Amino acid sequence: MPVKLLTYSNLNCFTEQILHFSSTRQGGVSSGEYASLNLGNFSDESRENILQNRQILCDALGIHVNRLIGAHQVHGINVKVVDNRLLEMEENDRKASLEGFDALICNTPGICITTTTADCVPILLFDPVTRSIGAIHSGWRSTLNNITGCTIEAMQEKFGVKPVNLIAAIGPCISGAVYEVGCELESQFHINGFDTHQFFIQKNEDKFLFNIRLAVQKQLEAAGVSNIEVSPHCTFNEPDLFFSARRQGIHSGRMLSGICLKK
Repeated sequence: MPVKLLTYSNLNCFTEQILHFSSTRQGGVSSGEYASLNLGNFSDESRENILQNRQILCDALGIHVNRLIGAHQVHGINVKVVDNRLLEMEENDRKASLEGFDALICNTPGICITTTTADCVPILLFDPVTRSIGAIHSGWRSTLNNITGCTIEAMQEKFGVKPVNLIAAIGPCISGAVYEVGCELESQFHINGFDTHQFFIQKNEDKFLFNIRLAVQKQLEAAGVSNIEVSPHCTFNEPDLFFSARRQGIHSGRMLSGICLKK
Protein backbone atom coordinates (compact mmCIF):
# COMPACT_ATOMS: atom_id res chain seq x y z
CA MET A 1 0.00 0.00 0.00
CA PRO A 2 1.48 3.39 -0.96
CA VAL A 3 2.09 6.16 1.55
CA LYS A 4 -1.04 8.27 2.09
CA LEU A 5 -0.39 11.83 3.23
CA LEU A 6 -2.94 14.57 3.93
CA THR A 7 -2.47 18.25 3.13
CA TYR A 8 -4.51 21.41 3.76
CA SER A 9 -5.99 23.67 1.11
CA ASN A 10 -5.03 26.93 2.81
CA LEU A 11 -1.39 25.84 3.07
CA ASN A 12 -1.50 24.40 -0.46
CA CYS A 13 -1.78 27.99 -1.70
CA PHE A 14 1.91 28.37 -0.78
CA THR A 15 3.45 25.26 -2.37
CA GLU A 16 6.28 27.30 -3.87
CA GLN A 17 7.33 28.34 -0.36
CA ILE A 18 6.56 25.35 1.85
CA LEU A 19 5.85 21.65 1.92
CA HIS A 20 3.57 20.25 4.59
CA PHE A 21 1.72 17.06 5.48
CA SER A 22 -0.09 14.98 8.02
CA SER A 23 0.73 11.29 7.79
CA THR A 24 -1.74 8.44 8.08
CA ARG A 25 -1.00 4.87 9.13
CA GLN A 26 -0.81 3.67 5.51
CA GLY A 27 2.31 2.85 3.52
CA GLY A 28 4.88 1.53 5.99
CA VAL A 29 6.55 -1.72 7.04
CA SER A 30 5.20 -2.20 10.57
CA SER A 31 2.73 -4.95 11.46
CA GLY A 32 0.09 -5.74 14.06
CA GLU A 33 -1.11 -2.80 16.13
CA TYR A 34 1.63 -0.68 14.55
CA ALA A 35 0.63 -1.42 10.95
CA SER A 36 1.91 0.08 8.97
CA LEU A 37 3.48 3.59 8.87
CA ASN A 38 4.35 3.99 12.56
CA LEU A 39 6.57 7.07 12.81
CA GLY A 40 6.77 7.45 16.58
CA ASN A 41 10.36 7.48 17.81
CA PHE A 42 9.16 6.82 21.36
CA SER A 43 6.57 4.14 20.61
CA ASP A 44 7.10 0.58 21.80
CA GLU A 45 8.08 -0.93 18.47
CA SER A 46 11.18 -2.13 16.65
CA ARG A 47 13.60 0.74 16.12
CA GLU A 48 14.49 -0.74 12.74
CA ASN A 49 10.89 -0.53 11.53
CA ILE A 50 10.48 3.04 12.77
CA LEU A 51 13.65 4.17 11.01
CA GLN A 52 12.55 2.45 7.81
CA ASN A 53 9.13 4.09 8.02
CA ARG A 54 10.70 7.51 8.52
CA GLN A 55 12.88 6.92 5.47
CA ILE A 56 9.79 5.94 3.46
CA LEU A 57 8.10 9.18 4.55
CA CYS A 58 11.12 11.29 3.65
CA ASP A 59 11.40 9.61 0.25
CA ALA A 60 7.76 10.52 -0.39
CA LEU A 61 8.41 14.11 0.69
CA GLY A 62 11.69 14.42 -1.19
CA ILE A 63 13.74 15.42 1.86
CA HIS A 64 16.74 13.94 3.70
CA VAL A 65 15.79 12.02 6.83
CA ASN A 66 18.36 14.04 8.80
CA ARG A 67 16.19 17.11 8.22
CA LEU A 68 13.05 15.58 9.74
CA ILE A 69 13.07 17.10 13.23
CA GLY A 70 10.78 16.24 16.11
CA ALA A 71 10.96 16.69 19.87
CA HIS A 72 10.33 14.35 22.79
CA GLN A 73 6.93 15.72 23.75
CA VAL A 74 5.83 15.88 27.39
CA HIS A 75 2.39 17.55 27.22
CA GLY A 76 3.83 20.88 28.31
CA ILE A 77 4.03 24.35 26.80
CA ASN A 78 7.73 24.74 26.04
CA VAL A 79 8.63 26.04 22.57
CA LYS A 80 11.93 25.23 20.82
CA VAL A 81 13.55 27.32 18.07
CA VAL A 82 15.06 24.98 15.46
CA ASP A 83 17.91 26.13 13.21
CA ASN A 84 21.02 24.83 11.45
CA ARG A 85 22.93 24.58 14.73
CA LEU A 86 20.66 21.67 15.66
CA LEU A 87 21.45 19.86 12.41
CA GLU A 88 25.17 20.20 13.08
CA MET A 89 24.95 18.48 16.48
CA GLU A 90 25.96 14.89 17.15
CA GLU A 91 22.93 12.60 17.41
CA ASN A 92 22.97 12.33 21.22
CA ASP A 93 23.37 16.10 21.65
CA ARG A 94 20.54 16.75 19.22
CA LYS A 95 18.30 14.31 21.07
CA ALA A 96 19.07 15.99 24.40
CA SER A 97 18.37 19.46 22.97
CA LEU A 98 14.92 18.32 21.80
CA GLU A 99 13.86 16.85 25.14
CA GLY A 100 10.71 18.29 26.71
CA PHE A 101 9.21 20.46 23.94
CA ASP A 102 5.70 20.30 22.52
CA ALA A 103 6.12 23.02 19.91
CA LEU A 104 8.85 23.75 17.38
CA ILE A 105 9.31 26.99 15.44
CA CYS A 106 11.74 27.71 12.61
CA ASN A 107 12.67 30.25 9.93
CA THR A 108 15.49 28.22 8.36
CA PRO A 109 14.75 26.73 4.92
CA GLY A 110 15.25 23.00 4.45
CA ILE A 111 14.30 21.88 7.96
CA CYS A 112 11.04 19.94 8.37
CA ILE A 113 9.69 20.46 11.88
CA THR A 114 7.14 17.92 13.05
CA THR A 115 4.68 17.08 15.79
CA THR A 116 3.82 13.51 16.81
CA THR A 117 0.21 12.55 17.55
CA ALA A 118 -2.21 9.66 18.00
CA ASP A 119 -5.38 11.50 19.16
CA CYS A 120 -3.91 14.81 20.38
CA VAL A 121 -4.25 17.87 18.16
CA PRO A 122 -1.49 18.71 15.65
CA ILE A 123 -1.30 22.35 14.52
CA LEU A 124 0.81 23.66 11.64
CA LEU A 125 1.55 27.39 11.26
CA PHE A 126 3.03 29.40 8.39
CA ASP A 127 3.69 33.12 8.08
CA PRO A 128 4.33 34.01 4.42
CA VAL A 129 5.49 37.52 5.39
CA THR A 130 8.37 36.57 7.72
CA ARG A 131 8.74 33.09 6.15
CA SER A 132 8.52 31.29 9.47
CA ILE A 133 6.76 28.10 10.54
CA GLY A 134 5.50 26.29 13.62
CA ALA A 135 4.44 22.75 14.55
CA ILE A 136 2.47 22.23 17.77
CA HIS A 137 1.32 19.19 19.78
CA SER A 138 -1.74 20.07 21.86
CA GLY A 139 -3.13 17.35 24.11
CA TRP A 140 -5.54 18.25 26.87
CA ARG A 141 -2.80 19.45 29.27
CA SER A 142 -1.17 21.67 26.65
CA THR A 143 -4.58 22.93 25.55
CA LEU A 144 -5.47 23.72 29.16
CA ASN A 145 -2.31 25.86 29.35
CA ASN A 146 -2.64 27.27 25.81
CA ILE A 147 0.47 26.02 24.09
CA THR A 148 -0.94 27.45 20.86
CA GLY A 149 -0.91 30.97 22.27
CA CYS A 150 2.57 30.41 23.73
CA THR A 151 3.88 29.30 20.33
CA ILE A 152 2.45 32.31 18.53
CA GLU A 153 3.96 34.60 21.17
CA ALA A 154 7.34 32.92 20.61
CA MET A 155 7.02 33.43 16.85
CA GLN A 156 6.23 37.09 17.45
CA GLU A 157 9.25 37.49 19.72
CA LYS A 158 11.76 35.50 17.64
CA PHE A 159 10.64 36.22 14.08
CA GLY A 160 8.48 39.35 14.23
CA VAL A 161 5.34 37.47 13.22
CA LYS A 162 1.99 39.27 13.18
CA PRO A 163 -0.74 36.74 14.06
CA VAL A 164 -3.11 38.18 11.44
CA ASN A 165 -0.68 36.93 8.77
CA LEU A 166 -0.51 33.36 10.04
CA ILE A 167 -1.97 30.46 8.07
CA ALA A 168 -3.03 27.63 10.41
CA ALA A 169 -4.07 24.03 9.91
CA ILE A 170 -5.54 21.82 12.65
CA GLY A 171 -4.87 18.19 11.76
CA PRO A 172 -6.61 14.88 12.48
CA CYS A 173 -7.33 14.25 16.15
CA ILE A 174 -9.92 12.62 18.36
CA SER A 175 -13.33 14.24 17.84
CA GLY A 176 -15.71 15.72 20.36
CA ALA A 177 -18.23 13.00 19.52
CA VAL A 178 -16.08 10.31 21.18
CA TYR A 179 -13.49 12.02 23.41
CA GLU A 180 -14.87 11.02 26.80
CA VAL A 181 -13.31 12.64 29.88
CA GLY A 182 -14.07 12.82 33.58
CA CYS A 183 -15.76 15.67 35.40
CA GLU A 184 -12.47 16.59 37.09
CA LEU A 185 -11.02 17.51 33.69
CA GLU A 186 -14.00 19.67 32.86
CA SER A 187 -13.52 21.38 36.23
CA GLN A 188 -9.86 22.13 35.48
CA PHE A 189 -10.81 23.90 32.26
CA HIS A 190 -13.53 25.82 34.08
CA ILE A 191 -11.03 26.95 36.74
CA ASN A 192 -8.64 28.07 33.98
CA GLY A 193 -11.31 30.38 32.56
CA PHE A 194 -12.59 28.32 29.63
CA ASP A 195 -16.21 28.61 28.53
CA THR A 196 -16.73 24.94 29.29
CA HIS A 197 -20.31 24.95 27.95
CA GLN A 198 -18.79 25.59 24.53
CA PHE A 199 -16.38 22.64 24.62
CA PHE A 200 -17.88 20.03 26.97
CA ILE A 201 -21.16 18.12 26.63
CA GLN A 202 -22.27 16.20 29.71
CA LYS A 203 -22.76 12.53 28.84
CA ASN A 204 -23.80 11.27 32.26
CA GLU A 205 -23.22 12.05 35.91
CA ASP A 206 -19.48 11.35 35.73
CA LYS A 207 -18.48 11.86 32.09
CA PHE A 208 -18.26 14.62 29.52
CA LEU A 209 -17.51 14.68 25.79
CA PHE A 210 -14.71 17.16 25.10
CA ASN A 211 -14.34 18.97 21.77
CA ILE A 212 -10.60 19.60 22.03
CA ARG A 213 -10.39 20.49 18.35
CA LEU A 214 -12.79 23.40 18.83
CA ALA A 215 -10.91 24.54 21.94
CA VAL A 216 -7.67 24.77 19.94
CA GLN A 217 -9.44 26.60 17.11
CA LYS A 218 -10.74 29.18 19.58
CA GLN A 219 -7.23 29.62 21.00
CA LEU A 220 -5.92 30.35 17.50
CA GLU A 221 -8.69 32.87 16.97
CA ALA A 222 -8.05 34.50 20.35
CA ALA A 223 -4.39 34.93 19.36
CA GLY A 224 -5.44 36.82 16.23
CA VAL A 225 -5.33 34.05 13.61
CA SER A 226 -8.24 34.00 11.17
CA ASN A 227 -7.06 31.78 8.29
CA ILE A 228 -7.65 28.39 9.90
CA GLU A 229 -8.40 25.07 8.24
CA VAL A 230 -9.74 22.29 10.45
CA SER A 231 -9.43 18.65 9.45
CA PRO A 232 -12.73 16.77 9.73
CA HIS A 233 -10.98 13.45 10.42
CA CYS A 234 -11.36 11.64 13.74
CA THR A 235 -8.40 9.47 14.69
CA PHE A 236 -10.51 7.30 17.01
CA ASN A 237 -13.29 6.59 14.51
CA GLU A 238 -11.14 5.92 11.43
CA PRO A 239 -8.94 2.90 12.27
CA ASP A 240 -7.99 2.25 8.64
CA LEU A 241 -6.41 5.69 8.37
CA PHE A 242 -5.12 6.60 11.82
CA PHE A 243 -3.51 5.30 14.97
CA SER A 244 -5.40 6.12 18.16
CA ALA A 245 -3.95 5.81 21.65
CA ARG A 246 -7.46 5.98 23.10
CA ARG A 247 -8.61 3.12 20.85
CA GLN A 248 -5.44 0.98 20.86
CA GLY A 249 -3.88 1.65 24.25
CA ILE A 250 -0.12 1.64 24.89
CA HIS A 251 0.67 -0.26 21.69
CA SER A 252 -0.56 2.47 19.39
CA GLY A 253 1.63 3.79 16.60
CA ARG A 254 2.09 7.50 15.94
CA MET A 255 1.50 9.87 13.03
CA LEU A 256 3.51 12.95 12.15
CA SER A 257 2.38 16.37 10.94
CA GLY A 258 5.14 18.53 9.55
CA ILE A 259 6.00 21.70 7.71
CA CYS A 260 9.18 22.84 5.94
CA LEU A 261 10.32 26.06 4.29
CA LYS A 262 11.62 25.38 0.80
CA LYS A 263 15.05 26.72 -0.07
